[in-house]
Amino acid sequence: MQPISDADEVGIARQHLLDCPLCASDTADDMVDSISSRLDILREPGGTLRLSLLVIASVQVFLALPWIFGETLIWGPRSDTAVAHLTRDGVIGLVLGLAGVAVALTPRLAYFALSICGLLVTLQAVAFIIDRANSTAHPVFETIHVLAVLITALVVIIAFPRRTRR
Repeated sequence: MQPISDADEVGIARQHLLDCPLCASDTADDMVDSISSRLDILREPGGTLRLSLLVIASVQVFLALPWIFGETLIWGPRSDTAVAHLTRDGVIGLVLGLAGVAVALTPRLAYFALSICGLLVTLQAVAFIIDRANSTAHPVFETIHVLAVLITALVVIIAFPRRTRR
């Protein structure tokens, strides 16, 4: 059996457990503290970022659900956007929003979600270019896709957090 790490790395890890309240609470036997730390998203590192992602992704899901059925909550019932356009954007928005919610709740899924978010934002960009070339969608209607870009950017930031040196 070979050691996983050398003595210096083990010492650094043990010192980190003593200094970092989040890591120390994960190793403690007190179940109440463990549960409350999981429920209080703002106390964790990047909590504000994750809460922002949760809110934006939830708004995206809320808006995208009616789009799947050709309806929209923002624009009036006389919207000149085609049902096929709304349905396409609804499916893309729903999957992207759910990926954002999943990453906000479980940040370790961020690496997996990167490929999904990147693919969907690229698909939306290509569809936007085609729609603009054919003049099938009004540019104001397309501004709602800023949510998709924000969700993708937040997932990237969560996937690659800034490391602080001690």
